Amino acid sequence: MARKTHPLTDTQIKAAKPRDKDYSLFDGGGMYLLVKSNNSKIWRFKYTRPYTKKGALISFGSYPEVSLQQARKQRDEARELIKQGVDPQEHKAE
Repeated sequence: MARKTHPLTDTQIKAAKPRDKDYSLFDGGGMYLLVKSNNSKIWRFKYTRPYTKKGALISFGSYPEVSLQQARKQRDEARELIKQGVDPQEHKAE
């Protein structure tokens, strides 16, 4: 069963401080913010490839260059591609 998550807010993202180890803040729909120990914050999207059914991971960029709204838009576009049977990584490479 999928884990229920509350959508992130901009305040939560700004308040996220680095720790000894990298950690994740989940937004839902497979997207999360990876907070690294050097205080960088990276948007990531975890999904299953349409044809091979294997897990994959793509990055949408770092925060604050890519805002929460932009990352959610990219996530929604990637999910739409997956519904159409297209791998977002291959689509991005083209």
